[in-house]
Amino acid sequence: MSFDPNAIGNRIFTLRTNAKLSQEKLAEKLGVSHRHLGDLERGSSNGSVKILIDIAEYFHVSMDYLLLGRDPSRDQFQNELQAAIDHLEKIKGLL
Repeated sequence: MSFDPNAIGNRIFTLRTNAKLSQEKLAEKLGVSHRHLGDLERGSSNGSVKILIDIAEYFHVSMDYLLLGRDPSRDQFQNELQAAIDHLEKIKGLL
């Protein structure tokens, strides 16, 4: 997985539109211009670490999700599911 400004922009756009916020309104809440926010959403600007942290905190998502698209809760669920499958396989082997 590599750094992909377009994918980050798509995630920001999705978070914003799901929250029913205009670019102007979110930009105001984040203390940036709507032009800068638009550049972030289009992937034409990488954005500073500060603005990315502010966006992640505003939408209550992890930086892992915002930057790489990883969902920690999904990863944890998959790990727990695999552990349960492994446990069932051991029980099956004993029968």
